[in-house]
Amino acid sequence: MNRNELIPLLDEQTSVGFTGKINALDSNSSRLLGDIEIFEGEIFGAQYEDVQGLKAFYNLCVASFDSERHFKYVVEPEIIQSSKTIHFPFSVLKRKVAEIVSLYKENKDLKPPEGLKLLINPKFIEEGDAVTGEEYDLLCAISDYNTVKDIYKNCDLLDYQITNALVSLRKKKAITVVKKAKKAKKDKHEVSKT
Repeated sequence: MNRNELIPLLDEQTSVGFTGKINALDSNSSRLLGDIEIFEGEIFGAQYEDVQGLKAFYNLCVASFDSERHFKYVVEPEIIQSSKTIHFPFSVLKRKVAEIVSLYKENKDLKPPEGLKLLINPKFIEEGDAVTGEEYDLLCAISDYNTVKDIYKNCDLLDYQITNALVSLRKKKAITVVKKAKKAKKDKHEVSKT
């Protein structure tokens, strides 16, 4: 199926009361990237790129609209035995996906490279500058996970919210970027001297 056909496929499967999974496969390698579980026509759960639940559902839907990602979808009838992690009707999820895709497209070029390491600027914390709820959630995630890849994976915010909060915190000088690539080059250079 084409990359934009996930939502129509979900529409179809929820309208007929389907029970099973829609697997999202990489179109080149056929490697499983994620899945959406449906139970009697209701979105039950999702997993995508090591993320579970509602965030995984939204991330998979957004990725299906990304021109750089190409998926194949396989509908697999099966008994769903996991616990329900998504508690919204599909009509609500579909409206939210449209909103999220629009916001994602606005800021996708602002997402930093996954290998960067981020640190909280202690001076920012001492001065007590005001932060939004999303910025606070992101600062909490950065205190536990400091690489961009881990932050996007482990923060409960949606990817576009993380990107927006990173940009605003960077403008407020609340976070410092440490480039891991420079350290790797330095280590490589030191090894070649010895």
